[in-house]
Amino acid sequence: MNLLSEIESFVPFTEQEAENKQKLIDLIQKYDTTLLNRDCEAGHITCSGLILSPDLNQTLMAYHLIYQSVGWLGGHADGDDDLSGVAMREVIEETSVSKIWFLTGKILSIDILPVPAHEKQGKHVDIHLHYNITYGFIAPVDQAIADKPDENKNVRWIPVNEMDQYCTESHMIPIYEKIIRRMKEISDQKRKIPMQICQPLLEWYPDHHRNLPWRKDKDPYHVWVSEIMLQQTRVEAVKGYYERFLNALPDIKSLAECPEEQLLKLWEGLGYYNRVRNMQKAAQIMITQYHGKFPHTYAEIAALPGIGEYTAGAVCSICYDLPEPAVDGNVLRVLARLEEDFRNILDLNTKKDFTAQLKIIYHADYAGTLTQSLMELGAMICIPHGTPKCEICPLNLFCMANQNQSQNQLPIRVKKQKRRTEQKTVFVLQYENKIAVRKRPPKGLLSSLWELPNIENFLTPEEIIQQCSAWHVQPKELLKINQRKHVFTHITWEMQGAFLECAQQSDAFIWADPEELANKYSLPTAFRCILSE
Repeated sequence: MNLLSEIESFVPFTEQEAENKQKLIDLIQKYDTTLLNRDCEAGHITCSGLILSPDLNQTLMAYHLIYQSVGWLGGHADGDDDLSGVAMREVIEETSVSKIWFLTGKILSIDILPVPAHEKQGKHVDIHLHYNITYGFIAPVDQAIADKPDENKNVRWIPVNEMDQYCTESHMIPIYEKIIRRMKEISDQKRKIPMQICQPLLEWYPDHHRNLPWRKDKDPYHVWVSEIMLQQTRVEAVKGYYERFLNALPDIKSLAECPEEQLLKLWEGLGYYNRVRNMQKAAQIMITQYHGKFPHTYAEIAALPGIGEYTAGAVCSICYDLPEPAVDGNVLRVLARLEEDFRNILDLNTKKDFTAQLKIIYHADYAGTLTQSLMELGAMICIPHGTPKCEICPLNLFCMANQNQSQNQLPIRVKKQKRRTEQKTVFVLQYENKIAVRKRPPKGLLSSLWELPNIENFLTPEEIIQQCSAWHVQPKELLKINQRKHVFTHITWEMQGAFLECAQQSDAFIWADPEELANKYSLPTAFRCILSE
């Protein structure tokens, strides 16, 4: 959004604000982005942030050395036309807060403020005007704050009903009070949004949902299998696996008794193999503790291995119509946009708050449909990548992100820890028509799965031959070396595959023919990609 459109998007609440907005638009049309710089003869744009505590009862302010008064935080745009970004940068620099978010992405006030003549960094600054753009922020009070010594001191939280006792600039009090009123109105509007979503969603879902295999019935075993498979995996990829898995293991008993090799083979290609191991553990618990039946309460289901709050909520609501929300990334994204919530959705407290909001509106008559409609909305309309399809969204009339055009800024996700990279030399040892495989350790990444023999780091051709000799496979010829990469959640494997023809087998490995590799010894994708052309 450019400077002019940012200002034009502001909706005035008073005649004075309308005048301020128009004057600023006229100045931008005259001076263009020069108005962002301090040397503009007409004055310059500044960006401020009024920071409130989550309960909206305290405000974070500081004693400004230039104005010799307690007030809000902010600073000069200094050529930057990302006004909200300037406001965020300035309030963080002046308070050292580490946890802060926008209450809303829209401008809350435009004010033309006179600045008295003053000295700054040893230089005289004449009287001039600030065309001040204000945003509203929320910040928890239980975090470290600090002064910015060259600009302010005594950064502190002040009760909003005691501002007049601290702020000696009397002309600023009405502005602060106006913005606080607006922030409270916006907060009230947000709290009401969940109460409005049920009817539109329940009316929209029957005609717009996808016909997916796991939606054919409400069997908890079927729903559970699908939800575990859908973790970290695309819907289209899951469909075939789901059908194959249920054909082989149609019920809890068959899953509980399935041999590990067959179980892992059924899961081959889905990755994250602990998911299916935990499923089998849960099935075995159901056999011993629940007479082979799926438990019927949230607490019992959530206590099973591999079943977290989301999956427990999905099974409880979809299968039993219990008022238990299922809050995953799709649902968090929908709610963050609906309420224009700039908190980090990966923060556990944010998820708990959204879950509590949903729990209030869940009802036994439609709990399952509400869960699935929220899932479907997030998957098909309020999409994660690209622009959401707001024009056909059943909730667009009261979506605050849609109203304020902040859809593409939300949700906020704190960047994950950077993946570490490991380099490996992976050996494809061939003897006649067989390939060497071995089992991985019982703990750690890809635990207890079959693998191609491998060594940390990239080896030279000479080192590759030496290693094969140490394994007593009598390498005859190094056939080729290829390069592959496989990305896990926290690790990237950069691999070179070394293909060798061997003169003998070694007892250190299992030697498998192509049929056995396909049906008996389950190689994870990380190793199968080495064998692919």
